[in-house]
Amino acid sequence: MNAVKPLKLSSPEEFYAMTKEEGWNYELVDGFVMMSPSPSREHQEIASELHFVLRSRLTGTKCRSIYEMDIQFNNNVYKPDMMVFCDKDAELPEIIFEILSPSTRQRDLRLKVAKYEEMKVVKEYWIIDPKVKTVTVHDYVNNTAETYGIHDSVQSMARPEIVIAVETLFEGIN
Repeated sequence: MNAVKPLKLSSPEEFYAMTKEEGWNYELVDGFVMMSPSPSREHQEIASELHFVLRSRLTGTKCRSIYEMDIQFNNNVYKPDMMVFCDKDAELPEIIFEILSPSTRQRDLRLKVAKYEEMKVVKEYWIIDPKVKTVTVHDYVNNTAETYGIHDSVQSMARPEIVIAVETLFEGIN
């Protein structure tokens, strides 16, 4: 005989109070706690390069790049790989970057596209795909999405000072 145990949905308060295992990243989406393993070395190398490029492009502006920080919206808690904040008091970023991993790929490609757009403050969502070495930019202001390949450069519409050659993100990655 099979038994079904109903899932208990969590609130943000319960999410923050819960014990979390080291080596795992946690997010709360629609009441469900989602866990994924800590990023791989390849993922971290891409994130490091992205952070370096963003820091250099944002020098002299009021914008800052921040990585792996919880952001809360509509009782959900997300932990994007990288974000750009241009207001030091803002609770939500202007640009979000996610680097696809096998464990988060579907969530990042499907669920988060809509969830980040709902925030209204987020102007762009960049999806970096190490598997095919592309960057897809969802521009929520102009309601467009465009994918850039290894030989392309991407310029942010929200922050034109952000220009990234796609190949630089994947240097040294097989």
